[in-house]
Amino acid sequence: MLSNQYLASNRGYTAEQKAKSYLEQHSLVFIEQNFKSKVSEIDLIMRDQEQLVFVEVKFRKNASHGSAAEQFTKSKRNKLEKAIYYYLLKNKLNAFHTSFRIDVVAIDAEKVNWIKNV
Repeated sequence: MLSNQYLASNRGYTAEQKAKSYLEQHSLVFIEQNFKSKVSEIDLIMRDQEQLVFVEVKFRKNASHGSAAEQFTKSKRNKLEKAIYYYLLKNKLNAFHTSFRIDVVAIDAEKVNWIKNV
């Protein structure tokens, strides 16, 4: 029998792949997936022309516990920002001179909702 943790991570990976494919179909270029820092993880890093796009992917099988987009909380955003600054530092990119934004791809069952510049 598969553990709940395995099933959850598999669903997360599947949702991230779906989001990656969706964004690529909308002309974004894939850079990296699951960049880890001590504080958080960046699900997807993409490029939209000259701008880096840090993507948080949220998935909900059904709306019984709220929508996927509602799961992107202020606390999650703060952790994600710290991971982004770590990514920029690690890649020798100046946060003040590098164009970037944070997007959320919220997947509710099969419906994809791309929220830009949250």
